[in-house]
Amino acid sequence: MNRKLFAFLLTLLLVMALVFTACDVKDKSPKETPEPTDTATKAPTPEPTPTPTPKPTVEPISEEKKGVPQEDAEVLFKDTFDEDNLEQYLLKQGEFMIVEDGRLLIPENWSAYIPDVTYDLGVDHSQYEMSVKFKAEEGWDSNPWASLFIGCRGDATTPIATSNGYFWVAFNFTNKAFVYPGGGGQYEGDAWNLRYFEIELPEDFTEDHTVTVVDCGEVIAYYMNTEEEDYYLILKATFEGDEIVIFGNDGSEIWRETNMIADTGMFMFFNHYCNSSVDEIVIKGLK
Repeated sequence: MNRKLFAFLLTLLLVMALVFTACDVKDKSPKETPEPTDTATKAPTPEPTPTPTPKPTVEPISEEKKGVPQEDAEVLFKDTFDEDNLEQYLLKQGEFMIVEDGRLLIPENWSAYIPDVTYDLGVDHSQYEMSVKFKAEEGWDSNPWASLFIGCRGDATTPIATSNGYFWVAFNFTNKAFVYPGGGGQYEGDAWNLRYFEIELPEDFTEDHTVTVVDCGEVIAYYMNTEEEDYYLILKATFEGDEIVIFGNDGSEIWRETNMIADTGMFMFFNHYCNSSVDEIVIKGLK
């Protein structure tokens, strides 16, 4: 090989070596970082649905206390009518009511009034009771519908004896209680003042007596005070299936009918053409 050809080949090899070295260096240089794409915005974590605060519950009432007045029950409402404070009542025809000399007087026409206390059996208290001290003027109409009606489990929007839902017991100056179970006796089309039964009482209401209504859900009981007893049992109502069963003072069954009263509600009064005079109202709740 002549000298010129050798020099040419050597030069060519050197050039090729430099080219390969340059390419290798270029491949190892840092690659260009691509422009970042828009990052998806993360949705905010939804607030957890607040858990409803459960209502407080009470211990079930013992068998011996069911339907029995309890002296240690909590006083929820009391009115002795020392002043005109009828704003604490829900009233129907309140213009016929008069607060005078420490008493509530309803001398004519009809009126309904409800202490503004709703009872929720088994939630706030296991049993409720209301006591009302009153009398009725002698010589007025002695018909059962001319009475002071004392009721429980009623709807405040319709607190009169023509309405279903309440359990009613009515009193006038006689020695009788007139029982209207299920809201004025709206059974089978009967008029409210026809569907009732009578219970003889040991004393009349020409003088002050206290009637106490006790409701524990399973039992509704009415009592009155007499010369011999603080709590003389007038009646006790219980529930069997879809029926209400009522027992008298001696424990004998005196009424059985389809149950039409509400599960809960309010205590109330409906004075229907009875010249009544109320001295005190007290409502209690037993935890």
